[in-house]
Amino acid sequence: MRVHHTTVCIGTVSNLAREKLKAQPGVDLHRIDGHDIADQIDMALLDHLHCWRTVVFVGGDEARREAQAYGVAWIEDTPAVHDQLMEFWRTTSPVCDSP
Repeated sequence: MRVHHTTVCIGTVSNLAREKLKAQPGVDLHRIDGHDIADQIDMALLDHLHCWRTVVFVGGDEARREAQAYGVAWIEDTPAVHDQLMEFWRTTSPVCDSP
């Protein structure tokens, strides 16, 4: 079973090395910023909709609020973000999304 790790970065995320993250198997990285954040999040979440996946939002307060609203995990943008993402992916059971 192939698992996707939908990772949505919202706003300014300065501690994340995109290339290092994208090198991880199954990571689908989405960068969200601007005035239409809700639409951008919805489009990111539609990617791999019928697949087994984990979903996490990364960033500051705005990402935390959006993660709460969407009912998904949030990881704060700190120097430990990579380690926290690896732990999240290792310990979180993927679910199969469907509308």
